[in-house]
Amino acid sequence: MNDSQVGRPFIEASQPKLHEDGTWAIEASPQWAQGRTLFGGLIAANVCFAMETLVQPDQVLRSISTNFAAPLSDGEAALRVELDRAGSATSFTSATVEQDGALRSRAQAVFARSRASTISVHPTPPQLDTAFDAAETLPYVEGLLPAFLQRFDIRWGIGDYPFSGSQKATLGGYIRHQRPVPGARGILGLLDAWPPAILPMAAGPAAASTVSWTAHIVSDIPAPSNEWFEFHYDTIAAKDGYATFVGTLSQNGDVIAWTEQLAAVFA
Repeated sequence: MNDSQVGRPFIEASQPKLHEDGTWAIEASPQWAQGRTLFGGLIAANVCFAMETLVQPDQVLRSISTNFAAPLSDGEAALRVELDRAGSATSFTSATVEQDGALRSRAQAVFARSRASTISVHPTPPQLDTAFDAAETLPYVEGLLPAFLQRFDIRWGIGDYPFSGSQKATLGGYIRHQRPVPGARGILGLLDAWPPAILPMAAGPAAASTVSWTAHIVSDIPAPSNEWFEFHYDTIAAKDGYATFVGTLSQNGDVIAWTEQLAAVFA
């Protein structure tokens, strides 16, 4: 495997280019495509990178919500970020991604520094069915799975594989970037790399397209390393061609991030 086959590493592909007019450029390549559009976790990571330049260094990403209004095609897309409000502890940012003069994605995010509090809740991560050493490596099947998955190490730890006609709409397992990615960008990529949790119920190849995606970072982000994360993805409801999922990303017993997604299901 080389970069020409699967594109630039995530750590490079998630750094948009700054133009003199203050706009940023996202480079969309087929190696990072997800169906007809760019991998959503990579779009969010590019947005996060640009937003971080607007806030204080000690204000870290707490939440980001992204609407995917239209597919992002191969080539360059224009990213614009705004600092909507800068408070002493919390800053609010927004972004738009446009291509060929049309809106493709819109995002809002909250960055905040830590504050002293007497209240603390430590969530317990959901359990996986299969221990790490016994978990199977997710096989890459060209034409069936997006090429960008080759940039992640994934071991299946719960639920059935996509398109297997399962009765359960749950999946998850163990995941890491093949090349460690620092900060919130790396977490966003890990959160969105998994197939939608509804796809195991499909009896054959089917598509599910993300409409809206939210990520909350609820704990300190670990320093970049080759350690694995655990991810558990559940379908909350599916009806009328749309499905809602929630997922939890954890490491060493600590919940790091939580995600919610609305997807259109074509099955």
